[in-house]
Amino acid sequence: MIESKVSRRQFITGGAAVLAIGALSAMFGCAAPSGTATGSANSGKADAPAAKKITMVWLPDNSAADLTPSREAFGEVIKKASGAEVELMTTTDYNVAIEAIASGKVQMALLGAEGYVQANKKNAKVLAAFTNSDSDGGLEGARYYSRICVRKEDADKYKDGSKYSIKNIKGKSFSFVTNTSTSGFKVPSAGIVKEFNLESNEQLLEGGKFFSEVIFGGSHVGSVVNLLSGACEAAAFDDVDVDMHLDLVSGEANSVGAVYKAKDNAEAPFDTVRGKEFVIISITAVLNAPFVFNHDAIDDETRKKIVDLFTSKEVADNKKIFVGKEEKGIFKKSSEKSCFVTVSDDWYEPIRKLSK
Repeated sequence: MIESKVSRRQFITGGAAVLAIGALSAMFGCAAPSGTATGSANSGKADAPAAKKITMVWLPDNSAADLTPSREAFGEVIKKASGAEVELMTTTDYNVAIEAIASGKVQMALLGAEGYVQANKKNAKVLAAFTNSDSDGGLEGARYYSRICVRKEDADKYKDGSKYSIKNIKGKSFSFVTNTSTSGFKVPSAGIVKEFNLESNEQLLEGGKFFSEVIFGGSHVGSVVNLLSGACEAAAFDDVDVDMHLDLVSGEANSVGAVYKAKDNAEAPFDTVRGKEFVIISITAVLNAPFVFNHDAIDDETRKKIVDLFTSKEVADNKKIFVGKEEKGIFKKSSEKSCFVTVSDDWYEPIRKLSK
């Protein structure tokens, strides 16, 4: 199995975003699509090449060195299902991953919901196939969380009466993940646009318009570090990509007012902000990220074999794929029913609507 890496700068000056709690909750009502991903007029070509080599691309937060064993476990499943050589392509830039799957340079990817929507817009043959389930093994609660956070020592500045609010983020410096991130830009920016009655999220991308300064972390980890290091006053990032580096200090996990701190033994880049704390001032649920295929770059039979194995009990019970609570991995075994479930393109329609 081969692992390749595409290098880009990790921290980039640029845009920003914020979350309004509950602002998008009405959008995320979930039907329970089933079957291998297809879309009207979007099914795979009958003459797509038979797979001799399959390359899967990973987003920056899943490309970290300490997640290498987790990525390799996915490679092993892909190889077992397909019989093909497998290459795992890591990145430090969301756009590189999106372009790689849209162009057909790679056959498979794990993208955020917004990244998937953008890749599908570039090439309609890029289609969602499966995602990680909720704790009941279904899709109804298949969500993670987009959070807007501030440093603990500044938290009282973001209260409206006794409750936290995003009303005071205007004019502050802010860190987004990247403008192609679902939970690190698209969802939080939609909440801000609604809260402040803005024309569009374009006003959030440059300092001096809504925020005094806007920076991108390049990854969810990067956005947290931007906040805790003092590079910005508020930041947007998710839970699933960063909580392995954090301890919950007080409050209920993934709730407004919860306090987290960087672990005392946190590895780079968290080693520069060990022990520093932040508070969640706003939070919104986000649709789980899809595993996607470029249907023009892989034949239907091979794709089906891969989906069938990943959605099997064998993989659900694979402790290298769904790791324990204290272990580092891309997916946690949150319950005995945790597994991968098939998902269709239309399940991500709420994310498309954010752009409309």
